[in-house]
Amino acid sequence: MATTSATHSKPFIQAPAPRKPAGAPGGGKAKLLALAGIAVVLAALGGGAVLMRPHTLGGNAAVTPEAFAEQMEAVARNGGGTIAHVFGGTIRTERNGAMLALVADNVPPTACVSVGWKLVRKGLLSINGTMPLRVSAAKLAELCNQEDGPAVLTWIPKPAE
Repeated sequence: MATTSATHSKPFIQAPAPRKPAGAPGGGKAKLLALAGIAVVLAALGGGAVLMRPHTLGGNAAVTPEAFAEQMEAVARNGGGTIAHVFGGTIRTERNGAMLALVADNVPPTACVSVGWKLVRKGLLSINGTMPLRVSAAKLAELCNQEDGPAVLTWIPKPAE
């Protein structure tokens, strides 16, 4: 077997490149960069998880339409009052004789639709001053978005039986 090239005098078979010993300095640069990359990815995932969790106001009420509906129902059960709700507006009580009406201002349109679905089954609902005769998701979305900015909900709960 020939060990040199016909055109060049270089040998075909070359000895393998010498390896550095395991404890030798200078070989950890790639490992350090890999560990730094992994740390950056984990930090980004952790930051994303923190941003995606439900935000809370006052430590116990999440800013969700469900929490808002629960607040409306709690005010109705307690007989009224004025409180701040999870979206930053207020829920106040208006009475006409024995009839109790709850008025919530500063309700975001997206939350207004889902809250409207929940509350309309438990009483009469007026959105931005209009009480729908037939309730559908499309009608609620139309009423909640008819004004620029947040909506005003007025809810008259069914009397307790």
